[in-house]
Amino acid sequence: MIPLNNAQEHSSYGYGAETDFYIIVTIPLSVNIFSFLGSLYIFYRTFVRWKNDRRNISLSFRFPFYISITDFVYSSCILMEFSYVTFSKSEFVNNKESVTWPYLFCEIIGLGFTFIVLLNILLVGAISIVTWLRVVREHYLDLGRYDYKVWLPILFVSSIIPLSTVYAHGSRGYSCGTKIGYQIVGFIVLAIILVTLTTIIICYAFVMRAIRKIKEVNESITNSHNNLIQINSVERKTFKKILTYILVFILQYVPIMIYNVCGFLKVRHVILDALIPAVISLGGIGNIIQFLYNEGLSANKYTSNYKLESNEQSQQSNNTMSEI
Repeated sequence: MIPLNNAQEHSSYGYGAETDFYIIVTIPLSVNIFSFLGSLYIFYRTFVRWKNDRRNISLSFRFPFYISITDFVYSSCILMEFSYVTFSKSEFVNNKESVTWPYLFCEIIGLGFTFIVLLNILLVGAISIVTWLRVVREHYLDLGRYDYKVWLPILFVSSIIPLSTVYAHGSRGYSCGTKIGYQIVGFIVLAIILVTLTTIIICYAFVMRAIRKIKEVNESITNSHNNLIQINSVERKTFKKILTYILVFILQYVPIMIYNVCGFLKVRHVILDALIPAVISLGGIGNIIQFLYNEGLSANKYTSNYKLESNEQSQQSNNTMSEI
């Protein structure tokens, strides 16, 4: 869906109008339903945590919640758009007519897709930077009320790019997004993905290095067996969290990079067009899987993450690692 560049008409790049229709509609709808429901579940768990706790929710809980907001908005837009396309099947198949929303509304939806995808990418990058600051630099940045110091910069960047390329958004025949023939958005998104991927890999590499150093210090201290066991446990859990963050991002956005390159080369196929809105929503599915793995199935049971976060302030290093 986002971004789409130079291509051919839908009637000449697939398996026939009707088959193309089912491919284009079925794959995005199926994946986005799971992403939509997963986001709702994270909303519910976050509300229960806030209701039971009655204190500021830890970063390890807030960040999955923030990511789920972007996943929820994206999935909602996809479900709304492709539901509309589904009810216009005859026009698409028989008349080969555009079946997207009316022009102005379609342009708004296209802008919205670009905005929310950029927001999701930059949010993942911001989380890695905040984690690096807390764990490696031991800098406890005051993120402000509702973490506005994280939100404002990425909201600004995510807004300025689509607003400066309004002309590039509109109908694509079967969907709303970046119009065929406009490559500028594709170049920008490709560059942001590369920068963000590099950032999260570097930041998390330094995080693991910092945790390893803490482990080495504790190994040299007499009578620190219990601390060492706890740090070993935190190290393993942190490594798994970091690995899943990176893998989910790669799963989401490396296909977008490949798709953009294909677009620049004017290579397009119905399978690619159907997979792009689906792979972005795989991030929402990955987010809920990671959330359940880290927090458990029960909404009333606090897991090891919470216990670690509740340690005394004197155990600052362990508290820092628990917020990853």
